[in-house]
Amino acid sequence: MSTGTETGARRTLRDVIEVHRHADPQRVALLVGDETITYRQLCGRIAGVAHVLAHHGIVRGDRVAVLLPNCPEYLEAFFGIVAIGAVAVPLNTRLHPTEQVRLLQDCRPRLLLAHDDYAVSIAAITAATPALEAVVRVGGTPTAGEHGYQRWRGEADALPAVALTGEETAAILYTSGTTSAPKGVMLTHRNYLADFAHVAAAIGLTPDSVNLQLSPLYHAAAVHTLVHLMAGGTTVLAPRFDAAWVLEQIESRRVSYFFAVPTMLYQLLDHPEVARYDLASLQTISYGAAAITGARLQQALAVFGSKLLHAYGMTETTSHASVLSPQDHLVAAGSIGRGLPGTTLRVIDEAGADAAPDTVGEIVVCGDNVMRGYWERTEETAATLRNGWLYTGDLARVDSRGYVYIVDRKKDMVISGGVNIYPREVEEVLARHPAVAEAAVYGVPDPHWGEALAAAIVLKPGMNACEKELLDFARERLAGFKLPKQIALIDSLPKTASGKVQKTDLRKQYTSTR
Repeated sequence: MSTGTETGARRTLRDVIEVHRHADPQRVALLVGDETITYRQLCGRIAGVAHVLAHHGIVRGDRVAVLLPNCPEYLEAFFGIVAIGAVAVPLNTRLHPTEQVRLLQDCRPRLLLAHDDYAVSIAAITAATPALEAVVRVGGTPTAGEHGYQRWRGEADALPAVALTGEETAAILYTSGTTSAPKGVMLTHRNYLADFAHVAAAIGLTPDSVNLQLSPLYHAAAVHTLVHLMAGGTTVLAPRFDAAWVLEQIESRRVSYFFAVPTMLYQLLDHPEVARYDLASLQTISYGAAAITGARLQQALAVFGSKLLHAYGMTETTSHASVLSPQDHLVAAGSIGRGLPGTTLRVIDEAGADAAPDTVGEIVVCGDNVMRGYWERTEETAATLRNGWLYTGDLARVDSRGYVYIVDRKKDMVISGGVNIYPREVEEVLARHPAVAEAAVYGVPDPHWGEALAAAIVLKPGMNACEKELLDFARERLAGFKLPKQIALIDSLPKTASGKVQKTDLRKQYTSTR
């Protein structure tokens, strides 16, 4: 376990980019379409955000919500917020407005920075969040009482003088649990800096690295851009994933690194003209959410070379807990690796002892990258953080060489296209339909997305409902990516003697082959 002397107590996120303002101000920090943003420009804008937030009376510990796509303003806002000791709360842009409202009612931000593309969400949030004092709109025309971001932000030559420690909370990232109530993961300055150190070491990061940010910045995967900014590298921001555009950017921008979920990689591999692009600049392709093995691994090796790095982690570990290096892919395909320097990863049995080789146990993690806890959820924090260890809920086995392999998840989380979906949340929405007696939602294999959601539903006696009606009902209450791809109407759910639904049986009996 690392001491944290360099990445925690002696430094904070204030230092991550500010050092480049004077060291190499003309170095390119961001490439966004035709726009080039240098470190001098980015640092000036970040300082501008920090000063105007302080002018608004935002102080240490205040929450500031961010509802933005992949854009420079997101990074300006994030670093500006944390620079004065406030807490950034990134919102998933894909959530339904009612879901976003519930998150903000939980954390009670004083200010919201949001893009005009999410005008419906802005209206819903302002109407239902009394603690919100101000809205800053990026793009479009601000309504009465709002601020337009460009005029509001300004620029400054230096950050406000604020003394911070690495132990202070920098951000709250929401991740749903096995219940329908989302939990806010509190990440400290020390957590972020420790994870940056892990990533930089794993990929051999240098100032010459060029990162392509494909995942949304509101996700924990934003760390891939944040660590490149720390190193003085360049990041190309992708507004959305498009295989042809990505291949063009790799060739034209000489991209050396990107993180993707397997679904993205498969689309790149399957692009009919992938062979015509010059991909020689790529040094590392990091991926997560699921392992890549078999024919797909061989295809990736043939197209990209031995450059794949499998990253395992979760929001509660800031991002990373283990990696499988490109070399290890050749000898331990399907593994998540053997941990990371500075982070201790174990697989333990029910008694808390290290599980015997090839025996299934739970993964626990200890390190400076492990979260502070869940926002205002003492019981959940105590259940997850025990004696300095984070209990992940992931079941795994360790082989005789020390490589760890995920077996299952204690929590019924489904990962579809790299997005975490929690079945119980969907079950509770379906159960609110007047015709539904019981609902069970589970993951089934999908050749494109890795996993897809399926639902088995028991209707109340004498009631009727079709698949379309149930999906329309759910669509009004959930984000689109949480909707089941298939629904089976059945007479009863298979259960154990204790009343627990046997989802394994449902997968066997009701998985569609279409």
